[in-house]
Amino acid sequence: MIRFVYTKNETLFFVLNHPCAKMEFNYKRNLIKSLLKELLAHFPECSCLQVKEVQSFVTNQKSEEDSLIVSANSEIFYAEQATGEFETLCDDPNLRSLFDAIKDTIAKNRSC
Repeated sequence: MIRFVYTKNETLFFVLNHPCAKMEFNYKRNLIKSLLKELLAHFPECSCLQVKEVQSFVTNQKSEEDSLIVSANSEIFYAEQATGEFETLCDDPNLRSLFDAIKDTIAKNRSC
């Protein structure tokens, strides 16, 4: 749920993509701070990190991956399950022609 992380003015910012992630992050903030102190104690080459505060916020901007998913073609095609074999039990010629047109459409879609 972390989109990215950056530092600014001795603050380490976590950019999150969901409000629940921010709630969970707030529970873990002290752990992250203590781990950063341990990191500096054991690895002096990381002294350039100079982080005194840890903050997080949720962004409302969509990522490039999200926009690619939305722009993808989402049409779904299913094979025709009907056979088009049914009796036309009406006497009206208009309705009979409509039923025949439905049968033809089913037959046409079934062959695809």
